[in-house]
Amino acid sequence: PLQLDCDHCAIISNSGQMTDQKVGFEIDRSSCIWRMNNAPTKGYENDVGKRTTVRVVSHTSVPLLLKNPEYFFKETNSTVYVIWGPFRNMRKDGNGIVYNMLKKTVDSYPGANIYVTTEKRMGYCDEVFRKETGKD
Repeated sequence: PLQLDCDHCAIISNSGQMTDQKVGFEIDRSSCIWRMNNAPTKGYENDVGKRTTVRVVSHTSVPLLLKNPEYFFKETNSTVYVIWGPFRNMRKDGNGIVYNMLKKTVDSYPGANIYVTTEKRMGYCDEVFRKETGKD
């Protein structure tokens, strides 16, 4: 299980709304900085900061990370990646397309800190989403 010691978190979305906000220094003062999907930091440090503690990535965004593996898994090797997605993509029996991509990534970048959600946890999150939005 992933364990973090955070007392003040910054959660940064991957929308363009951070452009020209000049809050990078303030964001980097947080003990843990969570980013979504493949939101860039390089070139945007003044607006979004340069540190990333955890990057939460949808199964659909994994291929976008893999377009620039040197940056995501080598340059920023202290980042913890939490990948979520449906069981059919995340299964560990050789048939999970996304899981297989992640396995190859760890083989190429052994220092990569990649976690995947369990089927049980994903089911829980799906249920919360359904209850809150009424959508599947």
